[in-house]
Amino acid sequence: MQSKINVVIVDDQALVRQGIKDLLEKNENIAVVKEASNGLEIINWFKEKPADLEIDVVLMDMQMPELNGWDTADFLIKKFPDLKILGLSSYNNESFVDRLIANGGRGYLLKTQEIEDVVQAIEEVIKIGYYFSSQVSLNQISDFIKTRRIKPFYSYPRLTEREVNVLLLICKEKTTQQISQILFISNKTVETHRVNIMAKIGAKNMVGLAMYAIKHKLLEID
Repeated sequence: MQSKINVVIVDDQALVRQGIKDLLEKNENIAVVKEASNGLEIINWFKEKPADLEIDVVLMDMQMPELNGWDTADFLIKKFPDLKILGLSSYNNESFVDRLIANGGRGYLLKTQEIEDVVQAIEEVIKIGYYFSSQVSLNQISDFIKTRRIKPFYSYPRLTEREVNVLLLICKEKTTQQISQILFISNKTVETHRVNIMAKIGAKNMVGLAMYAIKHKLLEID
């Protein structure tokens, strides 16, 4: 039985690959099983890898020589539809995200994010199927959900009425102080609710919470 999340890193910059690998190897639940510098290299590896070696997540740069990340994702997903591909890019570009999702990708990370966010992204994509950085607009994510281009899965945990109120205010980007004032509760209570909500849902950031709220029609994005 596979006990760890098996991850592949594809990026043409050796320092980026090494930095991500060093971070991930500190996590006992994650194993980096392969690195590659371009799309053709990783496609050829997938063709030859042992059949019993299951790959869970591919972290892949979008702009690479030989074969870019979008076309690589398209090829791999057609062969391995359960594979979860997270795109890496230096650019916060809606068309980049849209193209990746259209090609079967499961999320998008910016290289300017904290490197710890990579662990969160892997955990969330395993838990609910998708991960997006907070730089991806809620309007775009709402459109993905409404058109069923993404289908995040949640166990639909029982949130209390107060937790729903806190959740909606978080999705509206209210601060802890603002939420405490609106709901007449302490900052500590707000943070306790935030931790409990994220644990119940399995989300790692505000966008994960928003995906839950949009999917279950608790939040309407214009």
